[in-house]
Amino acid sequence: MSWVERATLVQALRAVVIWLWFLDRQRDHLVSGALDGPQGLTLLGWEMLLLIIATVVAGIVIQIGAVILSTATGQETIAGLEDERDRLIEALAMVKGFTMVGFGFLAAVLALWQGWGAVWAMNLLLAGMVLSDIVVNLLKFWRYARGD
Repeated sequence: MSWVERATLVQALRAVVIWLWFLDRQRDHLVSGALDGPQGLTLLGWEMLLLIIATVVAGIVIQIGAVILSTATGQETIAGLEDERDRLIEALAMVKGFTMVGFGFLAAVLALWQGWGAVWAMNLLLAGMVLSDIVVNLLKFWRYARGD
């Protein structure tokens, strides 16, 4: 497995693990009623900030770890300069990722229209963004593994 394949696969796994952690925290808040009322949005904002911080820190740590592992095993971390193939793979994956964000936005708007409330709408929008991150990384991994 190449460095790029490993890095994109691990980043997708990072998104899944952190999203499951976030959902577990949200479930606890929903059951306890902490997200009800005006203070619910404040709590959700804090939880989303924690999610962003955890995602960024984990992404940086994972990339550093991947470089150290690749260097220690003698595998190149960069196969040279980015070429047209890399840009095409990135662009095709990003199109699918933006589609997932669009679905999340649509789901959030529909939730508000149905009276589900802002907490549900924000979680649906966030779900679209997280799904986008996962899809982009898995599609990039798949295309690199196929040799596109």
